[in-house]
Amino acid sequence: MRYDRRIVLVTTALVLAAFAGALSLLSWDRANQVAGVVSALAGVAALGVGVCALLAPSGRTFVQVARTGRATATRGGDANTGAVTSSSAGAVSIGETGDARADGGSANTGYRRQE
Repeated sequence: MRYDRRIVLVTTALVLAAFAGALSLLSWDRANQVAGVVSALAGVAALGVGVCALLAPSGRTFVQVARTGRATATRGGDANTGAVTSSSAGAVSIGETGDARADGGSANTGYRRQE
């Protein structure tokens, strides 16, 4: 388990213990009112966290290539001044790439997806 999650779990347990202790000091009617308000706030917070998780970017990557130099390949090699990514790569931005020259091979100054 990651360190961040442990902190969240320990903090949650401490807040729950403090809340239970505070409710035990109140009368039943007052404790019921406070618990109702806290429940409503926690429900709205949980909904917000859920929506935030849905809108969060996926694990896909963002590749950005700009202002690259020159590449030359000989004897059937590959010259690349752009980007060659796997099929799992997310968004790709290519701009101002340098010259790529190949003698009997392949040259790429833009974007190539490799399976």
